Amino acid sequence: MKDKIIGAAVECFRKFGPQRTSMADIAEAAGVSRKTLYRHFEDRSTLIERVLMHQMLVFAARIEQHVAAYTDFKEALVSGSIMAVATAREDELFNEIIQRATNHRVEQLFFGSHGEIIKRTHRIWDSAIAMGRKQGAVRQDLSDERVVQLIISIQALLLMRDDYGEAEQRAFLQDVLVPAVTGAP
Repeated sequence: MKDKIIGAAVECFRKFGPQRTSMADIAEAAGVSRKTLYRHFEDRSTLIERVLMHQMLVFAARIEQHVAAYTDFKEALVSGSIMAVATAREDELFNEIIQRATNHRVEQLFFGSHGEIIKRTHRIWDSAIAMGRKQGAVRQDLSDERVVQLIISIQALLLMRDDYGEAEQRAFLQDVLVPAVTGAP
């Protein structure tokens, strides 16, 4: 039922925009009562957060494939991060939710220890991190979890820097993320 409601919310948000979509619109599109909607999602913010996670999970598979194609860890780290940022920027619904969020729940979603996002981000990067460890390119003092936290944090910074094109992103990643994860300049 939750997936049906999330699908209806995505449909309504794309049609009317997240700010103009009411919970009644979503309930109607999902074919459920408002009472049922609120039984599954305690409030609008929770539903919007779930839609945001849904959007992130949708494009995660493409990023995972892209990252897995590299045989050099540093290049996987840089190119995979550039693709992740580009993919997030291209998703209009994702961007509208991020830009209009007025509370700190979105930041907590990205930087907190939210299970689904961390788990999915691990899946994107697990093979690349394992390859990097085999190549001796990942700092030994960093756990895989810490590497993923660094990747998420740096990608979020790049997402906020909409004035950065691919060349600036690449330079930033090589100056900040690569040394943070590899220990090498």
